[in-house]
Amino acid sequence: MKPIILACGVFAVLICLQTPAMPANFKIDNPAENIYNPATNMDNPSPISPPVQAIPKPKVIKEITEAIPVEQVKEQPRPQLKTPPKPAIPKKSYNYKTVGAYVNAAKKAFIQDDYREFISITENALNRIDAGALKASKKTRQKLTNYRTFGYGLLQQAE
Repeated sequence: MKPIILACGVFAVLICLQTPAMPANFKIDNPAENIYNPATNMDNPSPISPPVQAIPKPKVIKEITEAIPVEQVKEQPRPQLKTPPKPAIPKKSYNYKTVGAYVNAAKKAFIQDDYREFISITENALNRIDAGALKASKKTRQKLTNYRTFGYGLLQQAE
């Protein structure tokens, strides 16, 4: 029985001696350890070495001490854009399902020389397109915008 206890003791001593040596066996050397990194010196820079980036010196601006005469500053006359006021168009609600139906209704109103109805239909269509309740291509939207400006011109000529 003594040889078994002795063998267990020797075995335990060998394992205990190997345990502290295990981390030393698996130490990994960092190859980037010797590379110069200027960021490591940011907390305690060397007074001999120059800074990494030169500090720009502020420019000295001369102050103007002379007062500017008030007579030199004059407001320039601006040309006034004279746009005649748009005639009042009654807002009506049309419930056409497509943009093509709006265009056809506007054409019918134009043929009947009812320019207020013509403008009202085109504005209603454009408002519904802007609100997202009606889909239209860019070409059709441009056509409706042209109808609106054309209709206002015709209405002003008629009055």
